[in-house]
Amino acid sequence: MIRRSLVFLLFNLCLVSLGAQGNDLERFFQDENLESLIDKALQLQITAKVLPSDQQPVWNSQSKKVTIPGRSVAVRLVGENIRIDVVFTPYQEESGTLLLVAQGQVWFSQAPNAKTTYLTTIQSIPVSWGEKVLFFPLGFSKDFGNKATFNIQLEVEIYPYRDLFRAPATE
Repeated sequence: MIRRSLVFLLFNLCLVSLGAQGNDLERFFQDENLESLIDKALQLQITAKVLPSDQQPVWNSQSKKVTIPGRSVAVRLVGENIRIDVVFTPYQEESGTLLLVAQGQVWFSQAPNAKTTYLTTIQSIPVSWGEKVLFFPLGFSKDFGNKATFNIQLEVEIYPYRDLFRAPATE
């Protein structure tokens, strides 16, 4: 009997909790209208490059991702013997300063049937609007420029989403 009462009580608490979450969601949409969300939105411009020692990219890919501060944007690069997952999370303080957190995971092997190596990194980088941040998920080769080596480079730039639609000022 006590067990039944306890289950009934927990079930009712869950229903009250779900109702409270629904009310919080309604309150959020009343307080935060679409315009304020657009004002907070950020656009990350991400360029992935494979660079040989002569600095001319042999492979280049660009993408634009829209997010809000604190919400992550994921990038995945897949090759024959390598997979790179990078998650970029921009944070913006009330003062307007930006912090970009970059989390990288790399799986690679020297040959198709060889042992797979796993690397992980995390970096927090203070940035300015439009500042180009370079992220090397495999690190930067010390032999870069001396041998026929390649580096994988991700460039990230953050812009206010709203600014991308404003017309340039005329003088």
